[in-house]
Amino acid sequence: MRVEPIGGVRGLGEPERIPTDVRLRREISHRRLVVSIARRIMRVVSLHALDGILILGVLHLLAAVWPPYQAALQFGAAVVIVFLLSLNALSAYRPGDARRDLRRLLSGSLVGGLILTGLTLFPPGIPFEPVFLAVLTAAVFAALSAGRKVVDHAVRQVYKRGFGLRRAVLIGDLDEVGEAIGKLRDDRNIDQYVIGHLSADREPDPTALGGISDLGELLDRRDVEEVIVAATLPGRMLDRISASCFRRGVSLYAFSVATGAVYSRSELVRLGGCPLLRLHPARLEFPAMFLKRAVDVTLSCGALIALAPLFVAVAIAIKLDSEGPVFFRQRRVGVGGRHFTIWKFRSMFTDARIGEMDLAHLNTYGDSRLFKARQDPRVTRVGRWIRRTSIDELPQLFNVLRGDMSLVGPRPPLPREVASYEPHHHDRLQVVPGITGPWQAGGRNLIMDFEHVVRMERDYIRRWSLLLDLRILLRTVRVVVRGEGAY
Repeated sequence: MRVEPIGGVRGLGEPERIPTDVRLRREISHRRLVVSIARRIMRVVSLHALDGILILGVLHLLAAVWPPYQAALQFGAAVVIVFLLSLNALSAYRPGDARRDLRRLLSGSLVGGLILTGLTLFPPGIPFEPVFLAVLTAAVFAALSAGRKVVDHAVRQVYKRGFGLRRAVLIGDLDEVGEAIGKLRDDRNIDQYVIGHLSADREPDPTALGGISDLGELLDRRDVEEVIVAATLPGRMLDRISASCFRRGVSLYAFSVATGAVYSRSELVRLGGCPLLRLHPARLEFPAMFLKRAVDVTLSCGALIALAPLFVAVAIAIKLDSEGPVFFRQRRVGVGGRHFTIWKFRSMFTDARIGEMDLAHLNTYGDSRLFKARQDPRVTRVGRWIRRTSIDELPQLFNVLRGDMSLVGPRPPLPREVASYEPHHHDRLQVVPGITGPWQAGGRNLIMDFEHVVRMERDYIRRWSLLLDLRILLRTVRVVVRGEGAY
């Protein structure tokens, strides 16, 4: 770890035009994510390659000093694969200290030796004697342990010369930051370059780069990759910090649990020899996303087939009731702020010259980020019926098949609504939007507080399960049948 003298950034408070275009931030976030993934892949691939070379080297060495086992060389690829799979099963390639854990290396080597022993018992059978396998297992463990030491020494020398370091910022007062740096300054953790700290107090100390309110600007200006919270902060303050970090693809760690509720996921990790909490955005990870997508595609295909006659009947009713297309298309904001076109059955006159701004006085919500009018003059006769029964939403099943939407999730907002969002509102955009969600299942337009809607959707993301999705779908059917909050 290298530490730039605290307070070494001058002119942070000086006015400077910082680009705030969300597309640029998304580009920076993606770049940082790509760099982070590339580092991990390179680390894992290079370790696998090195271990494979070491295992083959051990096999050649034993065959050279043990001539009866020259034939073992023809099984070199199988031996390498068995040992590498065993090491992976014991998580010997995970980030942090797992790669240096001698117990994992020993366990992985023993498991590999036992698997090879089992392979000698089944035809055609590997012609290895138990003594040879025992020596091979011990030699592989010794070679892997020595290889890790050599790699650590080489990487340490590279880091000491300033290559590959991650730029980090700490948050806390002087004492907290000093204690945190002392804990992080470990021989096994030298891949950080601390550029300074931000004060958690309202009155920043003179050595700080600024206060927490300056975090976003600092992340943009200094291309920071990691933020480490050394102070114990209120949950709302940690949420604001996490929002700034997650939007920019910056990793966030904390030494202690915040006071009060925090809407980020956390996991215990080790930076060097120091245990920390790593905070993650409230979003679905790969296994959950894959399962959710599979259910979406299956149920959507079945629903489209079953509802085909209803689609035809509604289309005929719309054409007979008023002039214009059957479907209504509109730009919405989906996961990650990406825009897409949503499909609905048309429920309004196409020649209506009145917009939502002209009907603001009829909005039943007290918040412009949600709009609904009980007596909207733009709605047709058929439109009132299909809105009340939510049939107008059914064409969004095609959006689900395209991957723009899910059956269950936060409702996709309009771009102008997102433009007025506060930082914590963007949590709605962390997952694929849905045809229905906790808001609709909870009573639709009966819930008029936008902050309440956001809390419901954020809680849904944190507690997601397939069973929860099914419950929301069933509750939505009940709400639609009863007509709760529909107009």
